[in-house]
Formats: sequence, structure tokens, C-alpha cells
Amino acid sequence: MAIPFLKKIIPPGLNFGFLSGKPSRVVGIDIGTYSTKVVQLRYESERAILETYGELLNAGYLKSSAGVGTGFLRFLDKDIATLLQDVLRESKVTAQDAVLAVPAASGFTVTIPFPKISIQEINEAVPLEARKYVPIPLSEVTLAWMILDNEAPSDTIQVLLIAVPKEMIEKFRRIAELTGIRPRAIEIETFSVVRSLIGRDPTTTAIINMGHHSTNLTVVDRGVVRLSHSFNHGSQELTRAIERGLNVNEERAEAMKREMGLSDRIEEREITSVMLPLITSLLMEIRHIIQTYNHKTTRKIQKVDFTGGGSQLKGLIELAASHLGTEVTRGNPFSRIVTPPFIQPMLQEISPSFSVAIGLALYELTSR
Repeated sequence: MAIPFLKKIIPPGLNFGFLSGKPSRVVGIDIGTYSTKVVQLRYESERAILETYGELLNAGYLKSSAGVGTGFLRFLDKDIATLLQDVLRESKVTAQDAVLAVPAASGFTVTIPFPKISIQEINEAVPLEARKYVPIPLSEVTLAWMILDNEAPSDTIQVLLIAVPKEMIEKFRRIAELTGIRPRAIEIETFSVVRSLIGRDPTTTAIINMGHHSTNLTVVDRGVVRLSHSFNHGSQELTRAIERGLNVNEERAEAMKREMGLSDRIEEREITSVMLPLITSLLMEIRHIIQTYNHKTTRKIQKVDFTGGGSQLKGLIELAASHLGTEVTRGNPFSRIVTPPFIQPMLQEISPSFSVAIGLALYELTSR
């Protein structure tokens, strides 16, 4: 069965067309490289109410299988299904309707300029032009695109192109069947993060999603993705640096990173000195992308939101603000949904890790 793109969401997600009607509750499922997160929301009077959430480390579940591809594709379906079944059970998730995320590194998102031609001509031209930007044969991907509003008079039309490998889509189908969930849709995690952190905020914002293996920078203007760029630097790189620099094992290095972060205390400066060059290098790359974007547009980036598990590093926000020269915050996706007041301090502490899962769970309620 073909999977058409939804037209109600900007940009479109991949909709499993045999499902219809809006469910009363949905679970967002984010299978990361380090851990898997789930968030179940109940829809009530156009509000999203948190019912439950949970996280489970992937270690011990996901094992590489030679010859089955790279990234997410290299793991066995049955291992992923077992992981999902356990995290859903332990989190007391009751919803069967689910929305799942494609890792940003596994999909392709690019903005393509076109001359001022008709929409019909653009729709005919995009698949041909996409061959220049998508690094795998178009027969192996599912494409979607949307025309972006120009911020000022221009001789060109900007089109946001999205491509997801068909192999990835079919893998999600198989996993869903093994797990016993009903997949409502899948989408590239970039758009889930935008939904959970930005919504309809018109401010031009750069979102830095710092994951375990990679970091993704997304520029959002008036709620629409304008730029997406990935860096092959993640929080695991910091753990590895501590291992090598201080001659400790991975478990101890991870604990030191989380507990001490970029500390300026004399007794902890050795840890900071190991991580600081890597963080500084990443921030310089981010700054370059932001400056290049600002140079090409009249609507400059006004703020930077950090999210993802790696963004919880102590001292990172302050260091980023000094390097980027703009307002820098750590996004809190739980602020977009209804949560019990007594657990809000705890949710704020863990919120960066749940941006994707919350955005996925909001998919059926919001248009962005």
C-alpha cells in the first residue's frame, strides 16, 4: 500500500492512509541512537494533556547486524520491537495509535530555488531537480515538497524538499506489526522538534538538536523550516574524549560528563579542558551557518534554542551565548502541553530529551 503525504501539516508527514479519524490519545515514539523515548498525550478540547512518558536505554537491545545497512537500518526488526514493547510497557502506555520519527541523518531536507513559474510547473520540475540533491536513486525514496513564502520580493521561488528512504518506511511498518501498534504517520524528527518547541511563534529561531551521535541545526521562520544542517558531532564524542584524556572507562566518563559538565572549579577543570575544544569547534561551525544565513536574508535569527540529550551539559548554554552573540535558551517542550504542576520542575530538567517524542505526539492535534 502506498503511503501518501499528508497535506494538512507543514511540511507534510508520511501518513498511513488506511487510518482515518482523529484518535483521542496518541503515543510519540522516538527511537534514538542512545535511548528510546515515548510520550502519550490525550487530546481534550483542543488541548494536549500528558498522560505518561518514559525512556529506556538501547544498550542491551540493539545489536548490529552485518549487511543490513547503516544507521537505524542496521538493527534487527525483532530487537527494535522488543525494545519498544518494553519501554511501552514500563511507561504504562495504553495508546495504540503512534507517530514515529525518522532520524534527521536518515532523511534529506533541502531548500531548492526555482525561477518564478507556475505551481504546476514546479510540481513537474521538483522530481527532476531532486536528483541533484538526493544522494541515492529517487526510485529508493519517497518525496514531498512545499513552496515557501518569500520574505521579500524575489526573482526565485524557494521549495522545501523532503525525501525519506522507502527502506526506512517499510522497516517502520514491520516493526509496528511486531510491536502491535498502529502507526498514524512517520516524519523526519526535525519537524517534530519544531512542533514541540516553536509551534506558531513567528520569531526567526535556530534550533540546535544535540544528540548522541550528531547535532542538527534547523532555522525556523514564522513556523516554517527554512534551513536544516547536520554536524557529525554529538555528545558521545565528549564521552570518548574523557575516556581517552582521563583514562577511564565509558561508564565513568559518561557519569563525569553528566555530573560535572563544563565546570570552572579547580578540581574539575581537567574534565572541562578535555571537552572544551570539541564544544568550541561545534559552536564555531554553528556560528558560521547562522552568520551565512543572516547574510542572505532580511529576517535575521533572533534566538537559539538548544535541545536534545546533549544540550543538558552543564555550562553549555552560557558558553553558547558567549560564542553566538545572541539569546540562547534550552527549549522546554513540556511547556506546550498540559502537565501536573507538582512534576513540572522535574519535567523541565529532562525536557530536552523529549522534544522529538512530544512533537510526534502533538502531530494529530496541531498543524505545525
